[in-house]
Formats: sequence, C-alpha cells, structure tokens
Amino acid sequence: MIIVNLQLKPNPGTLTEFMNWFTAILPDTRNYEGCREVNLCVNHTGEDDIEVISKWDSKESYDTYLQWREDTGVLAELPERLAKEPVFRFLEVAEIY
Repeated sequence: MIIVNLQLKPNPGTLTEFMNWFTAILPDTRNYEGCREVNLCVNHTGEDDIEVISKWDSKESYDTYLQWREDTGVLAELPERLAKEPVFRFLEVAEIY
C-alpha cells in the first residue's frame, strides 16, 4: 500500500472557491480503482494550506489515476488555482499495527 500526501497552496483569497472546486472532484478520486481512502485536510493554524492524504493499492494505481486526471483536464486547471507548485510525497507502508 502507498500513502500519497499532496500539499496544495491555493491562491490568496480563494480558499472557499478552491475547496468547492476540489471537493466536487473528490468522489471520483475515491471511486477510482485502487483508491482505498482519500482525506482532505486543512491547516489548523488558519493558513490556506491544504493536504490531501490518500491510500492506494500501489504507486502504479496512483499513476494510472493521475494520468486519467490529466486526460480529463483537471491537472491543467490546477496550476492556475495555486499560489505555488503542488508537492507530492509518496510513502510506502512498511508495517500496519
């Protein structure tokens, strides 16, 4: 299993608009083959930072999903909505307790 941590910084003053757009696409993410879980997290300190934590069967499953998002045009929309480049972190689960 792989955990994907996607860090996003929406443009200043657009958090609500960004959240509305982003939450509208999350059900398709959750229903995509290989996705076990997806969580949208906001920074508790009040900054407009968002982190999306998702669990996938494999890195290959996530890569297939990301290619699908590119094909649908969602990835092309993302940069214009962000103040800085998204950060992707991939964590392989070594042990589950």
